[in-house]
Amino acid sequence: MKKGKSNVPKKFQNVDSSFIDRLVKEEKKGARTEFKVFPKKLNFYGKDPKEEVILLTRLHWLAYLPDLLLVLLFLLLPILLSIISSVFSSSISPALYTGLFVLGVLIALNVLVTAILKWFYSVIVITDRRFVVVNLQSAFYRSYSEAQLKNIEDVTHTTAGFWGNIFDIGNLDVDTAGHEIDFRLKMVPKPRELQDIINDLVEMKKKGKI
Repeated sequence: MKKGKSNVPKKFQNVDSSFIDRLVKEEKKGARTEFKVFPKKLNFYGKDPKEEVILLTRLHWLAYLPDLLLVLLFLLLPILLSIISSVFSSSISPALYTGLFVLGVLIALNVLVTAILKWFYSVIVITDRRFVVVNLQSAFYRSYSEAQLKNIEDVTHTTAGFWGNIFDIGNLDVDTAGHEIDFRLKMVPKPRELQDIINDLVEMKKKGKI
């Protein structure tokens, strides 16, 4: 067995080498990559004991840029009010200024923590059987969607404008047969690689290789 392939499940060690080599290349990047390849001890609702998780990824951090800008705005709110008051020759009492500062920090902290939780718990999981999307929309609401690989008919991607070309992010569309849900995922990292990985898995599944 080649070095770097020790984490590859047995059922994938004899499949197309280019597919495995691409995944192993991502695995070697470790923390530098947006993909977690063949993650161990990863469980989710409905996962079969013999089901192998191939890849886990999350939306790119730029998807949460509006939340980060909102955090910055609330942190700068007292300073902005101070500037406005000086321009219009009015004064803000120390108590009011302190109150606005504390309020801004609390709101900013709440927005920041919520954004971090949404990023961490909203995941895209690809196994040897299905494509799974878990979306945490708030502390009290989470959605779970999945499609069997055998029912995936078409996978396409688009690059998300200027920043998409710079950071290699884009949108991923996964169309399924029958009554299963279609996926429209925005701001995913390396959309072309995700598309290729899913297409390879679908092909292998239909040919009975996995």
